[in-house]
Amino acid sequence: MNTRTDSPSTRMQLFYGLGGVANGILTNGLSFFLLIYYNLVIGLPAEVVGFALSVALIFDAVSDPLVGYLSDNTRSRSGKRHPFIYLAIIPIAFLYWFIWNPPETLTTQTQQFWFLLITTILLRTAMTLYDVPHNAMVPELTKDYGGRTTLSGLKVSIGWIAGQIMVIAMYVIWLVPTDTMPYGILNQAGYQEAGLVGAIILALAIAITALGTRRWQDRMTDISHDATYSASGFFKQSISAFKLPALRAIFVSSAIYAVGAGIGAALWTYLTSFFWELNNDQISLILVANLIGAIVGGVTIRMISRSGDKKTSAIVLSILSAVVGAAPYLLRDIGFFPANGTELLIWLLFAHGILQITLIVWTTALLTSMTADVVELGMSQNGFQNEGIITSVITFVLKAGTAGGLATSGLFLAFVGFPESPDQSNLTAEVTRALGWNYACLTLVVYMASVIALMFYRLDKAQFDELLALQK
Repeated sequence: MNTRTDSPSTRMQLFYGLGGVANGILTNGLSFFLLIYYNLVIGLPAEVVGFALSVALIFDAVSDPLVGYLSDNTRSRSGKRHPFIYLAIIPIAFLYWFIWNPPETLTTQTQQFWFLLITTILLRTAMTLYDVPHNAMVPELTKDYGGRTTLSGLKVSIGWIAGQIMVIAMYVIWLVPTDTMPYGILNQAGYQEAGLVGAIILALAIAITALGTRRWQDRMTDISHDATYSASGFFKQSISAFKLPALRAIFVSSAIYAVGAGIGAALWTYLTSFFWELNNDQISLILVANLIGAIVGGVTIRMISRSGDKKTSAIVLSILSAVVGAAPYLLRDIGFFPANGTELLIWLLFAHGILQITLIVWTTALLTSMTADVVELGMSQNGFQNEGIITSVITFVLKAGTAGGLATSGLFLAFVGFPESPDQSNLTAEVTRALGWNYACLTLVVYMASVIALMFYRLDKAQFDELLALQK
């Protein structure tokens, strides 16, 4: 078996990392805008939107490892992973456009709910066909301990960069306020135009990363067990994977962390528009800060990949993410943060955006890389490869972050009493204060829970090197 301990080449990093564009467009589109679109534009209660997306997540719990299993056991002239990626291109693009263009014949909330639920399930299933095989490439492309963090980090960073650019475009191009519509975020036509552009970019990004990584598809042919498509084979290999304590720990920790990031993304528009009372130009400036943070995170990912023990680094960064994310809201509540409308507030939020996104990119890259490292542990203990099943954790976690964050945010908005149609009469100071304070408390609890789960991860570099030595 080729151990491929060399660091990934620049070309490999480029074409694999570009796959993150699809993740960024889809994840940020859904995380930042789907809740507010279906809540304030379409008219569904926030908790109903959240419920629909949480139900869709149940299907992901089955489809993600199933696609991983199928790609693990596929033998074709295009390798194990690429056939599934090619199959996903058109469905992902169409369904992403469709979710922003619900038929006008859906006139009742019940019809709108079922449309959102079914379309979300289909979109996430299509994304699974792409993302699970794509993530499974990491442990196959390189077995270099730091190289995996580099590959994972580039995909995460490029995803954030693409996603932030799309969000900036939303505010600058499609959701601009007018005299008749003071809240640009209520412009339905803007969402629909953006949905079409996003769909085109999704198709192109997936096609480019698929074609660009074809030259290494021969690295994705080892199966190390009799390839099989059967229910018993699926359950056997899935159970074997989830018997690994390290995988269970990283799964729980990553999922909780992703939900925390998803909550932040889902509530970001509410917080910037109603808590901080920023206008579109100011929001765009903060989005530029987020973009800078994603770039900084990507440029410095090599430094993180050389930081030694991934677990310790991930714990420290998770704690920093929690503190940095909650700090402005806690400081505002006790009177130690600038008032709304001041220039100092804008620049503090600008600096905060850079730091927060940098920390998220670093942490996500480490958690993704740590998941890929579990493949070697599974090979050692189970005697066969199941990269697809193991790395399906990554895909599920990303979607859990979006869906779980949206579902939690819907309940959260109902809890703080946020009005479905905010205006000067019902958006009181008590509501906005509750929005900021409870958001800070919620994210602190979520991120600390992620850290606790991560403490049960047991796989350091010394153990990883020993496992590689056994494969030679």
